[in-house]
Amino acid sequence: MEKKYSYMSNWIYVLREMCRFDRKYPLYIGVKSIAAFLSPFLYALIPSVAISMIETGCSVKKFIVVLLVFVLGNLAMGELSIVMENIIKNKNYNVAYGPVQKSVVNQILTMDYSILESAKGKELADRAKYSYEVDWQGWNRIMDMYTPFVYNLLGICVYAILLFPKCPWVLPIFAIMSIMNILIDKKISLVAYRGNCKVINETDSKVNYFFERSTSATDGKDIRMYRMEKWFVSIMNAMVSKRLKVWKKIERNYFIPCLSDTVWSLVRDIIAYSVLLNHFFAGNIDVAGFSLYLGIIAGFAGWLNGGNMGDGFIRAYSEMTRCNWCICDYREFMELSNLGKEKRNSEKELAYDDEKRGACIEFKDVCFRYPGAEDDTIYNLNIKINPAEKIALVGVNGAGKTTLIKLLCGLYQPTSGKIFINGIDISEYEVERYREMIAAVFQDTMVMATSIAENVACCHKDRIDRKKLWSCMELADIADKVKGLPRKEYTSVTNFLDEDGVFFSGGELQRLLLARALYKDASILLLDEPTSALDALAEMEIYEQYNQLSKNRTTIFISHRLASTRFCDRIIFFDKGEIKEVGCHEELMALNGEYATMFAIQSQYYEENGEEITKNV
Repeated sequence: MEKKYSYMSNWIYVLREMCRFDRKYPLYIGVKSIAAFLSPFLYALIPSVAISMIETGCSVKKFIVVLLVFVLGNLAMGELSIVMENIIKNKNYNVAYGPVQKSVVNQILTMDYSILESAKGKELADRAKYSYEVDWQGWNRIMDMYTPFVYNLLGICVYAILLFPKCPWVLPIFAIMSIMNILIDKKISLVAYRGNCKVINETDSKVNYFFERSTSATDGKDIRMYRMEKWFVSIMNAMVSKRLKVWKKIERNYFIPCLSDTVWSLVRDIIAYSVLLNHFFAGNIDVAGFSLYLGIIAGFAGWLNGGNMGDGFIRAYSEMTRCNWCICDYREFMELSNLGKEKRNSEKELAYDDEKRGACIEFKDVCFRYPGAEDDTIYNLNIKINPAEKIALVGVNGAGKTTLIKLLCGLYQPTSGKIFINGIDISEYEVERYREMIAAVFQDTMVMATSIAENVACCHKDRIDRKKLWSCMELADIADKVKGLPRKEYTSVTNFLDEDGVFFSGGELQRLLLARALYKDASILLLDEPTSALDALAEMEIYEQYNQLSKNRTTIFISHRLASTRFCDRIIFFDKGEIKEVGCHEELMALNGEYATMFAIQSQYYEENGEEITKNV
């Protein structure tokens, strides 16, 4: 992927976000840099100062006091450096797992659903999370490298000024060596690391997937019954081996700048010490000066390449360059999500009916095609649903029923055509207000590992209307189950976060989701295969409940089973994205078309005294 942001742009971006979290960041970095510079600088001066005092014949007391001042100053600066380092690292951690993580999560939760659902959107989301989740990558590493970058640069500048009068020829060697290593590191970052980054991300994602599956109680049954243990382990071993091979390849490439540094260091030392010895024997510098410049040369190398003083300038620059790609990934994801951001600033508001008589829904020439698909999933759909009308949307699997519901929820945008609620195009509504009037129960059960009450009310426990909560659970026929639990509505769903949590059956989970939809008290109720986990008779019973619960709501029942159809005002038989038949149950049975054929096949399962198969299920 072509890089979209420059190194400097990303570093400024990260620093700006750090300062947004805490305006004192520049102060922390400044104090740390000065302390980190002064500590080795004072240490380098001690031998020269000691020799100078001995040569001048100073008193023992003065000798001890002066050296003590230098030693204590060195210790004080070292301790201050350590304290500031801990403060900065703690701040960096809070930034990565505070505003950065919150920004990514917020973008995931608010970005256009169709982008999130796409392979591209998922990949970018994973890479954005990767940018702050790993300590040696992305945000964490760049933030940690700011201080060594600054104090090493300070040390290089000061030592260059001190070194230039006596050893001017050493500085070009340092400069050439630094430029060579920086260019090599850039090349490695671009080719070796970024070229294999996709493999690393994909492998990590797959390893995490199989690890989550292996630790899942739900998947654990199949793993054990079908003896998948060896298969799982072999797959994970293969992916880990693949990842390790890539890292070995990258590490081998990073050996090149280390070798370059060693060669140039040797050349530097030979030239530097030759120049110093020449000055010493020529009488241009004394023993104290020789010791001082020897320390400065060693210190200069330390500021450049690190060593006892920690990460050097080249190392800090190299690490920030390497991590640049993670910041590019983060910013690209944030930019993508902003482009796909759901509309939130419209001045239009929904016209709510105080008597809760539902809403009028109309599809006009609506078509929808999934990205990359050759054909429309929804084709030229035209239908009007009146306020408080009950509609059964039926058809075989893959007919496009769920896609239609996602369009109505605003999760997808029509490829062409328009959808109207109460005569207004839904794209003109402010999204939060629009979704306030829609309650949906989807095929996939989405529950959180929190309390039953919070799962139903979808808010913090302090804001829950307990009377309304129990009323909705009574209507959804789940209240007796909840009352029988030790902690009742405060019992956690699953034991993922609470060891005393309970697991519900598929049918019980769907009743909880129905209670959630009822608690929302919306004008439009969408039920997408809400009884798929129930047997035929239980399905018929709960649909009879739905008939009562959907009073004064515009309700759409979606199913490829037909238990919901007989009490609906109209039935829409959907196939291959098009409406094939429309009418009430009696009208479609009289038509003797596809609906009648499907109902005849399924009807035996809804007769309590019918085939023995019903009794045996």
